[in-house]
Amino acid sequence: MVARAEQLAAPGGPRRAGVRQICGSDPKGRPSDVALRGLTAVVFVKTDCDGCAELAALVRDGIDGIDVIGAVRAPRRGLPDAELDALLGDRGRWVVGDQAFDSLDVRGAPFFCVLDANGDVLTEGLAFGRADIEARCAAALARRGGHEVA
Repeated sequence: MVARAEQLAAPGGPRRAGVRQICGSDPKGRPSDVALRGLTAVVFVKTDCDGCAELAALVRDGIDGIDVIGAVRAPRRGLPDAELDALLGDRGRWVVGDQAFDSLDVRGAPFFCVLDANGDVLTEGLAFGRADIEARCAAALARRGGHEVA
């Protein structure tokens, strides 16, 4: 028997999250609140996940027409952390800490949420890879009629 996971979408429309910013720390441990800029993909990663390096690259590279924010839990060793720095790199908008996960009711990584300009969740689910997230973002962008990043 093969189990099949499917992306989640709120029945009857977006899940009302009302998130306007993703709060936590920057990768060096300084407080950081990252504001949403239009249609936004929040990509949740962790340091001990085989596929998360690919997802971290997505955060660093971005997606045309969609704001991308990366979120990762703080390492138990604290910040700054060399392993975390290696995963995140030196580009992209990153938030570190539990608060980012809690604000969108995300229990673990790899996971992603696509939010509209009001901070409501349009689609979310397990992150099966870069192409999967890009396709879900493209579909959300198409439904919105094009470019939305402010």
